Amino acid sequence: MTGYDAMLFDLINREWTSPFLDHLLPVFSSFDVWKPLMIAVAASLAAFGKGRGCAFLLCVVIGLLVGDVFVSQGLKELVKRPRPRDVHAGTIVRSLSPEKPRILHVLDPPVIKEVAEASVPGKHGRSFPSSHVLNVFMLAAVAFRFHRITGLILAAGGLLVAWSRVYCGAHWPGDLPVSVLLGLLVGVIAVSVGKAVFRRFGWSGFPADGPTD
Repeated sequence: MTGYDAMLFDLINREWTSPFLDHLLPVFSSFDVWKPLMIAVAASLAAFGKGRGCAFLLCVVIGLLVGDVFVSQGLKELVKRPRPRDVHAGTIVRSLSPEKPRILHVLDPPVIKEVAEASVPGKHGRSFPSSHVLNVFMLAAVAFRFHRITGLILAAGGLLVAWSRVYCGAHWPGDLPVSVLLGLLVGVIAVSVGKAVFRRFGWSGFPADGPTD
Protein backbone atom coordinates (compact mmCIF):
# COMPACT_ATOMS: atom_id res chain seq x y z
CA MET A 1 0.00 0.00 0.00
CA THR A 2 1.29 3.45 -0.93
CA GLY A 3 0.42 6.74 0.70
CA TYR A 4 -1.52 7.78 -2.39
CA ASP A 5 -3.48 4.53 -2.33
CA ALA A 6 -4.46 5.06 1.30
CA MET A 7 -5.32 8.71 0.66
CA LEU A 8 -7.59 7.88 -2.29
CA PHE A 9 -9.14 5.04 -0.31
CA ASP A 10 -10.04 7.43 2.52
CA LEU A 11 -11.59 9.87 0.06
CA ILE A 12 -13.79 7.21 -1.55
CA ASN A 13 -14.57 5.30 1.63
CA ARG A 14 -14.99 8.16 4.09
CA GLU A 15 -15.42 11.49 2.29
CA TRP A 16 -17.17 11.00 -1.07
CA THR A 17 -20.21 9.40 0.51
CA SER A 18 -23.95 9.89 0.73
CA PRO A 19 -26.99 8.01 2.12
CA PHE A 20 -27.99 7.15 -1.45
CA LEU A 21 -24.60 5.54 -2.18
CA ASP A 22 -24.74 3.77 1.20
CA HIS A 23 -27.84 1.97 -0.10
CA LEU A 24 -26.83 1.56 -3.75
CA LEU A 25 -23.21 0.43 -3.76
CA PRO A 26 -23.52 -2.51 -1.32
CA VAL A 27 -26.00 -3.97 -3.83
CA PHE A 28 -23.32 -3.90 -6.54
CA SER A 29 -20.76 -5.23 -4.09
CA SER A 30 -22.78 -8.27 -2.96
CA PHE A 31 -22.45 -11.46 -4.98
CA ASP A 32 -25.36 -12.96 -3.01
CA VAL A 33 -27.73 -10.49 -4.69
CA TRP A 34 -26.68 -11.34 -8.23
CA LYS A 35 -26.13 -15.09 -7.83
CA PRO A 36 -29.83 -16.10 -8.27
CA LEU A 37 -30.09 -13.93 -11.39
CA MET A 38 -26.90 -15.38 -12.83
CA ILE A 39 -28.09 -18.93 -12.19
CA ALA A 40 -31.43 -18.17 -13.84
CA VAL A 41 -29.73 -16.67 -16.91
CA ALA A 42 -27.29 -19.58 -17.17
CA ALA A 43 -30.12 -22.12 -16.90
CA SER A 44 -32.11 -20.26 -19.56
CA LEU A 45 -29.16 -20.17 -21.93
CA ALA A 46 -28.48 -23.86 -21.41
CA ALA A 47 -32.13 -24.78 -21.99
CA PHE A 48 -33.20 -22.35 -24.69
CA GLY A 49 -30.10 -20.60 -26.01
CA LYS A 50 -29.36 -23.08 -28.80
CA GLY A 51 -25.86 -22.89 -30.31
CA ARG A 52 -25.09 -19.23 -29.71
CA GLY A 53 -26.36 -19.25 -26.12
CA CYS A 54 -24.45 -22.42 -25.31
CA ALA A 55 -21.30 -20.94 -26.85
CA PHE A 56 -21.63 -17.86 -24.65
CA LEU A 57 -22.25 -20.00 -21.57
CA LEU A 58 -19.23 -22.20 -22.33
CA CYS A 59 -16.97 -19.14 -22.65
CA VAL A 60 -18.22 -17.75 -19.33
CA VAL A 61 -17.60 -21.07 -17.57
CA ILE A 62 -14.07 -21.21 -19.01
CA GLY A 63 -13.52 -17.59 -17.93
CA LEU A 64 -14.65 -18.33 -14.37
CA LEU A 65 -12.40 -21.36 -14.13
CA VAL A 66 -9.36 -19.53 -15.46
CA GLY A 67 -10.01 -16.16 -13.85
CA ASP A 68 -11.45 -17.00 -10.46
CA VAL A 69 -9.90 -20.36 -9.66
CA PHE A 70 -6.41 -19.90 -11.11
CA VAL A 71 -5.61 -16.22 -11.74
CA SER A 72 -7.42 -14.50 -8.88
CA GLN A 73 -6.88 -17.08 -6.15
CA GLY A 74 -3.31 -17.70 -7.29
CA LEU A 75 -2.40 -14.01 -7.13
CA LYS A 76 -4.13 -13.58 -3.78
CA GLU A 77 -1.97 -16.31 -2.31
CA LEU A 78 1.16 -14.97 -4.01
CA VAL A 79 0.76 -11.27 -3.15
CA LYS A 80 -1.07 -11.67 0.19
CA ARG A 81 -2.18 -8.05 0.27
CA PRO A 82 -4.47 -7.48 3.29
CA ARG A 83 -7.88 -5.89 2.93
CA PRO A 84 -8.34 -2.31 4.20
CA ARG A 85 -10.85 -3.41 6.83
CA ASP A 86 -8.16 -5.63 8.42
CA VAL A 87 -5.28 -3.17 8.58
CA HIS A 88 -6.60 0.38 8.11
CA ALA A 89 -8.20 1.88 11.20
CA GLY A 90 -11.11 4.15 10.39
CA THR A 91 -12.29 2.08 7.40
CA ILE A 92 -16.05 2.22 6.95
CA VAL A 93 -17.44 -1.23 6.18
CA ARG A 94 -20.79 -1.16 4.39
CA SER A 95 -22.90 -4.21 3.61
CA LEU A 96 -26.45 -5.25 2.95
CA SER A 97 -28.82 -6.42 5.63
CA PRO A 98 -27.78 -9.93 6.79
CA GLU A 99 -31.34 -11.18 6.19
CA LYS A 100 -31.59 -13.86 3.51
CA PRO A 101 -32.19 -14.25 0.66
CA ARG A 102 -30.28 -11.03 0.15
CA ILE A 103 -32.01 -10.22 -3.12
CA LEU A 104 -35.27 -9.68 -1.21
CA HIS A 105 -33.66 -7.26 1.25
CA VAL A 106 -31.82 -4.83 -1.02
CA LEU A 107 -34.10 -2.00 0.15
CA ASP A 108 -33.46 -2.66 3.84
CA PRO A 109 -31.19 -0.18 5.67
CA PRO A 110 -27.52 -1.06 5.02
CA VAL A 111 -25.22 -2.19 7.80
CA ILE A 112 -22.50 0.42 8.36
CA LYS A 113 -19.61 -0.10 10.78
CA GLU A 114 -16.36 1.76 11.38
CA VAL A 115 -13.21 -0.24 12.03
CA ALA A 116 -11.87 1.18 15.28
CA GLU A 117 -8.46 -0.47 15.04
CA ALA A 118 -6.53 -2.84 12.81
CA SER A 119 -7.12 -6.54 13.35
CA VAL A 120 -5.41 -9.56 11.83
CA PRO A 121 -4.17 -9.24 8.21
CA GLY A 122 -5.99 -11.79 6.10
CA LYS A 123 -8.90 -12.19 8.52
CA HIS A 124 -11.37 -11.29 5.75
CA GLY A 125 -9.34 -12.65 2.85
CA ARG A 126 -6.87 -10.96 0.52
CA SER A 127 -7.28 -7.71 -1.35
CA PHE A 128 -5.36 -8.19 -4.61
CA PRO A 129 -6.77 -8.76 -7.11
CA SER A 130 -10.49 -8.12 -6.78
CA SER A 131 -12.30 -11.29 -7.84
CA HIS A 132 -15.55 -9.32 -8.19
CA VAL A 133 -13.99 -6.86 -10.63
CA LEU A 134 -12.00 -9.46 -12.52
CA ASN A 135 -15.07 -11.66 -13.06
CA VAL A 136 -17.36 -8.82 -14.12
CA PHE A 137 -14.90 -7.54 -16.73
CA MET A 138 -14.27 -11.10 -17.92
CA LEU A 139 -18.03 -11.39 -18.41
CA ALA A 140 -18.10 -8.03 -20.21
CA ALA A 141 -15.31 -9.10 -22.56
CA VAL A 142 -17.06 -12.38 -23.39
CA ALA A 143 -20.42 -10.64 -23.87
CA PHE A 144 -18.84 -8.04 -26.16
CA ARG A 145 -17.74 -10.86 -28.49
CA PHE A 146 -21.35 -11.95 -28.84
CA HIS A 147 -23.26 -8.66 -28.55
CA ARG A 148 -21.40 -5.36 -28.46
CA ILE A 149 -24.00 -3.29 -26.58
CA THR A 150 -24.44 -5.93 -23.86
CA GLY A 151 -20.69 -6.02 -23.35
CA LEU A 152 -20.52 -2.25 -22.97
CA ILE A 153 -23.41 -2.25 -20.47
CA LEU A 154 -21.69 -4.92 -18.40
CA ALA A 155 -18.43 -2.95 -18.51
CA ALA A 156 -20.25 0.13 -17.21
CA GLY A 157 -21.72 -2.01 -14.45
CA GLY A 158 -18.23 -3.30 -13.75
CA LEU A 159 -17.06 0.23 -13.03
CA LEU A 160 -19.79 0.53 -10.39
CA VAL A 161 -18.72 -2.81 -8.94
CA ALA A 162 -15.11 -1.59 -8.78
CA TRP A 163 -16.13 1.65 -7.05
CA SER A 164 -18.37 -0.26 -4.65
CA ARG A 165 -15.56 -2.54 -3.50
CA VAL A 166 -13.57 0.46 -2.29
CA TYR A 167 -16.64 2.28 -0.99
CA CYS A 168 -17.62 -0.77 1.07
CA GLY A 169 -14.12 -1.18 2.53
CA ALA A 170 -13.13 -4.42 0.77
CA HIS A 171 -10.35 -3.24 -1.58
CA TRP A 172 -7.71 -0.58 -2.09
CA PRO A 173 -8.10 1.62 -5.18
CA GLY A 174 -4.76 0.30 -6.47
CA ASP A 175 -6.25 -3.20 -6.71
CA LEU A 176 -8.72 -2.17 -9.38
CA PRO A 177 -6.84 -1.24 -12.60
CA VAL A 178 -4.95 -4.54 -12.71
CA SER A 179 -8.13 -6.44 -11.84
CA VAL A 180 -9.91 -4.81 -14.80
CA LEU A 181 -7.08 -5.65 -17.20
CA LEU A 182 -6.86 -9.22 -15.93
CA GLY A 183 -10.61 -9.64 -16.38
CA LEU A 184 -10.47 -8.40 -19.97
CA LEU A 185 -7.49 -10.64 -20.73
CA VAL A 186 -9.19 -13.69 -19.22
CA GLY A 187 -12.31 -12.89 -21.24
CA VAL A 188 -10.33 -12.84 -24.48
CA ILE A 189 -8.66 -16.14 -23.55
CA ALA A 190 -12.02 -17.71 -22.66
CA VAL A 191 -13.50 -16.73 -26.04
CA SER A 192 -10.47 -18.13 -27.88
CA VAL A 193 -10.65 -21.43 -25.99
CA GLY A 194 -14.41 -21.64 -26.40
CA LYS A 195 -14.14 -21.06 -30.14
CA ALA A 196 -11.45 -23.75 -30.41
CA VAL A 197 -13.70 -26.22 -28.56
CA PHE A 198 -16.61 -25.50 -30.91
CA ARG A 199 -14.38 -25.99 -33.94
CA ARG A 200 -12.86 -29.17 -32.53
CA PHE A 201 -16.24 -30.85 -32.09
CA GLY A 202 -17.85 -29.32 -35.16
CA TRP A 203 -20.55 -27.53 -33.19
CA SER A 204 -22.44 -24.65 -34.76
CA GLY A 205 -23.55 -21.40 -33.17
CA PHE A 206 -20.31 -19.62 -32.36
CA PRO A 207 -20.38 -16.13 -33.94
CA ALA A 208 -17.81 -16.20 -36.71
CA ASP A 209 -18.13 -12.65 -37.96
CA GLY A 210 -17.68 -10.65 -34.76
CA PRO A 211 -20.23 -9.19 -32.36
CA THR A 212 -23.65 -7.92 -33.30
CA ASP A 213 -25.03 -4.57 -32.17
